[in-house]
Amino acid sequence: MTRDDARRTIRSEWRLIIREITKGAKTKVNHEPSWICPLCGHGTHGDGLTVNPKSVDGNGLKCFGCDFSGDIIDLYSQVNSKDYNTSLKDLAQLIGISIDQNPGNVYQYKDQNRSAKMNESPSPKDNTEKKEETVITAADYTSYYEKCKKHLTNPEAMEYLQRRGVYDTAVYYGVGFDPMADPANAPGGNGEILHPCPRIIIPCSTGHYVARRIDNNSQYKALNPARAKGAAAPAIFNAKALDNPKAQELFVTEGVFDALSVMEVAGKDTAIALNSTSNAKALIEKLEQTSTTAVLIISLDNDAAGAKAIQTLQEGLQLLNIPYITADISKGHKDPNEAMIADYCAFKDSVQDALNKARAVSETMHQEAKEKMEDDKHTATSMIEDFLNTVMSRKYEPIPTGIAGIDNAIGGGFLRESLVLLGAAPGAGKTALTQWICENMARHGVPCLYLNLEMSRDQLLARSISRIAQQHGCTINAIDVLKGYQWTEEQMSAVMQALEEYNREIAPRMQYNPDGVNSNLDSILGYIEAEANKAESAEQPVPAVILDYLQIVTGKEREDDVAVMKRAVSSLKKFAIKYHTFVYLIIAHNRESNKSGTVTMESGRDTSALEYSADLQLGLAYTKCLTRNGEKCKTKDMLTQDERQFITLVVTKGRFCASCAEVDLHFDGKTMSFSEVTGDDVCTAKRKAATNYRRV
Repeated sequence: MTRDDARRTIRSEWRLIIREITKGAKTKVNHEPSWICPLCGHGTHGDGLTVNPKSVDGNGLKCFGCDFSGDIIDLYSQVNSKDYNTSLKDLAQLIGISIDQNPGNVYQYKDQNRSAKMNESPSPKDNTEKKEETVITAADYTSYYEKCKKHLTNPEAMEYLQRRGVYDTAVYYGVGFDPMADPANAPGGNGEILHPCPRIIIPCSTGHYVARRIDNNSQYKALNPARAKGAAAPAIFNAKALDNPKAQELFVTEGVFDALSVMEVAGKDTAIALNSTSNAKALIEKLEQTSTTAVLIISLDNDAAGAKAIQTLQEGLQLLNIPYITADISKGHKDPNEAMIADYCAFKDSVQDALNKARAVSETMHQEAKEKMEDDKHTATSMIEDFLNTVMSRKYEPIPTGIAGIDNAIGGGFLRESLVLLGAAPGAGKTALTQWICENMARHGVPCLYLNLEMSRDQLLARSISRIAQQHGCTINAIDVLKGYQWTEEQMSAVMQALEEYNREIAPRMQYNPDGVNSNLDSILGYIEAEANKAESAEQPVPAVILDYLQIVTGKEREDDVAVMKRAVSSLKKFAIKYHTFVYLIIAHNRESNKSGTVTMESGRDTSALEYSADLQLGLAYTKCLTRNGEKCKTKDMLTQDERQFITLVVTKGRFCASCAEVDLHFDGKTMSFSEVTGDDVCTAKRKAATNYRRV
């Protein structure tokens, strides 16, 4: 089977072959089977890999997950990191077909037999000898090019190139001539030169050349292929011109002779040739890797294939923000070379007109770049002025927590436009400390929106009332606050006094668990966005947002926990910056941290690198689990009940303050309240704290 027939057979059998590459997806697309894309996994949750709706023969594949587009051979090549030829052979073997051994028309001979016999007609005896002498190469035709260049002075070749009007430029670009070229798919071609055909040989890369037949003799009609089968895929002719940093305008033509024609009138390195309209995409891919300084002038053939390639180029160049124009320099002819042959002066005028238009675009770009540079200079100056005005105002004045030790440790308080994380083991008082901080801020005019995903609004308020009552010397725990039906008169008095203070000093700027918000991230983001807009409309400060806690937040269907947390952190940080406020997230710690009773920057559970997004990261550790003054530290399990009441807040990360700062605190679990410990003797601190409580 010929190579072309094998390729067509393999493409048509893709539904059989793909079963060896990947598994079927559960969905169907337009009644066609869908497969899990082996490149990106699309199809596990999505449409997957299926028939390309734009495929004419139904054998093209498309994945809308990673944007793969090609046939089964292309897919196999990418999955297995193999070149196209190797993939073709592998797949042919897979489906049980054989490909004829059909080498290219390039032969490098030992000694110099090829050079000696290029102008001779082979005899049967010569052919037999050549079988033994032939060394077939399919990757590097450099030596063949050199041999062909020496024969460009052949009268037949010179006459052809002069008739096409490109002889001088052809010489410059290393064009050669082979009077006995034998394409790989010539009838009976098996490595012997049975059907010599005079061709102009135009190098495009070491592995690809254009071989243009120059004789119209009917016996050569079957020998029209422009390149050797088995050679590398068509390469862009003169592609190096794209990399020239001094290039200003560059024509993009379809055929090599079109590019040579442009350069005959416009100068060297002013044109490239795609060599195939399918190479439009290859050009875009090359420009994705390395852009060009030139304004591209698209001048393809006047036919349907050319029009389609122009559209591909336009769409790709727009996405890459590369300037271009389209120019019809053929003026009614099929292609630029035909136009030049028909009327050299008119063609030259068309090329010059296209250059002028491209230069106008280039000049406009340079002017815009110059103006932007001036704007940037002005912006830089303005930036410094704006910065001075901002920092001399109170825009970034820290928001105090109301706890002196903590404020000293974090530089005076929380900064607006920042993200704060607080983590700790269960029962260490994360929520209690956060409530205390938020209520302190609310007392001093800072609005707070507190979303607790574990407790109800009543439960949170009960803890607040218990804490305020304790501050007045009356101990009534949160559970007793919730049992209003059995309060004693003394408890009733303490609760009412605490409620009056809460209502007067805290409630106007403190909102716990507003109605209509649940644990879904999009619900949370929608609500806080609406509250921010409401505050701005009323010319009021946007509330600080507290989320307690991150690991409970849910996401969209099929969105895993880590993805939800990453999206939450990213969205909430953007919210803080957009509305000039701060967001405070409580996170759970991992087992290792919970067991040791200490904290590090990496203590967060399932949060991966989320901690690195935080501007300030705090952690609560058990004081006795920290190494102090050479004392041997304990693990959490070794602590007594009394020792667990002594907590140290550790600054594990601070963008604008010193990390590793520590603040010792005493936690009363009965009233969910904290107090600062200023002495080294925790027992003394505990006795001192106990004397301030009066049971009611």
